[in-house]
Amino acid sequence: MKVTSIDVHVLKNIFDAVQIPDQAGMRELTISSVLVEVHTDEGLSGLGESFCRHLAETHALAASVKALGAKLIGKDPRQVVRRWHELYVDAKRTGGYGALSAFDEALWDIKGKAANQPVYQLLGGDSSPVRPYATFPIHRSVQQLAEDAAWLREHGFERMKITVGSDLRQDEANIRYLQENLPDGFQFAIDANTTYTFRDAYRIGSIASEAGCMWFEEPVEHLNIRANAELNNRLSVPIAGYQTYNTHYAALPLLEANALDVYQPSLDYVGGITAAMRIGALVEAFGKAHVPHTMGPIVNFVASLHVAVADRNCHLIEHPVLSRDLSNPGQFHAGKYMANVTDIAVRPDGTIAPPEGPGLGIELDRAALQAATAEMFTVTG
Repeated sequence: MKVTSIDVHVLKNIFDAVQIPDQAGMRELTISSVLVEVHTDEGLSGLGESFCRHLAETHALAASVKALGAKLIGKDPRQVVRRWHELYVDAKRTGGYGALSAFDEALWDIKGKAANQPVYQLLGGDSSPVRPYATFPIHRSVQQLAEDAAWLREHGFERMKITVGSDLRQDEANIRYLQENLPDGFQFAIDANTTYTFRDAYRIGSIASEAGCMWFEEPVEHLNIRANAELNNRLSVPIAGYQTYNTHYAALPLLEANALDVYQPSLDYVGGITAAMRIGALVEAFGKAHVPHTMGPIVNFVASLHVAVADRNCHLIEHPVLSRDLSNPGQFHAGKYMANVTDIAVRPDGTIAPPEGPGLGIELDRAALQAATAEMFTVTG
């Protein structure tokens, strides 16, 4: 089997923007993606996806996809690990990790279709139930957030994550309020998006520890291993991160420093399914948790689901809920071009799983894909 061509779809933002704090202040988050379809001489095709925050950046990602994709033409897509390392040699010099990630997902999709098996079966099978937590980066008052938790519970969620980092005193008050006013047994995590100084992170982390937060995500600059490790050792709230790292290689110094208790690889950036599974094996050996970071588009989310259910050390996965006006927040709504999206909805028992079809199990809605496409081109070599 050989790769013959690659269709590249540059997709427009598919949902209204939301505001989240980061080091530069308040940032507008949108979901624009590059969807790749890798075609073969045997009629099988595979899907993969990576994304950026804005459409202008997504066009730059598409250029990286074009350059890296040319190296796949004529190669056997079923040799996934060999292809990963061939592409990685270029990605680590050019920064093309988004392209590497999308192609890795697509090659696993082809490999699963060739074997007539879901990808998670090729990764070792269904290992443990996975439950979603709702990431809720919508501008809401803390009183509304407490009410929203009850709404989320009605649709199978028992956990949510909120953003912090824009106002220290308000963050303190919000954490204490949620501690007292969430429904019984409903848990929450906080995400600072690397906005705090160490001193402020320790102050908020102490309150988060008292409140029993699930974790404190990216409290300080993600590259400051020493500061993250000191927080992780001094606070009882687990420190989380890794979505802004790429490949599994970067995990070792963090693990050796005990810098994180929760590792959150983003498949669209970390190196796809191959790298995420390697991270899962590493963090399990160190007794840490693996919780995929999936703030992004639908194909990437489905690939993350396959990884999650195949990793016995993974019990949670992020589920973006980007509007309060949804009829069902348990159905993934940032991917209108997946025809069988109901296959991955949160189940009545609060679990979630990938489709059972071969490969990633995604059926494209071609009309919706065309409507979302800002640009499309084909790579042939």
